[in-house]
Amino acid sequence: PVGQRVQWENYQTGADYTVTPVRDYRTAGRYCREYQAQAEVGGRRQQTYGTACMQPDGSWEIVS
Repeated sequence: PVGQRVQWENYQTGADYTVTPVRDYRTAGRYCREYQAQAEVGGRRQQTYGTACMQPDGSWEIVS
């Protein structure tokens, strides 16, 4: 849901990830969410923003 942060760690590499949906909407019949994401890799934190849309099989595709 919007505002619910999800966090996980890649135990093989030690990288840490956090994704927070910030807005959801429908466009051209697709359910999409804008999100903020942070990754910490090698001690360096990077922040990104994007949009992902749900696919017919329930998986998410990053579209921007």
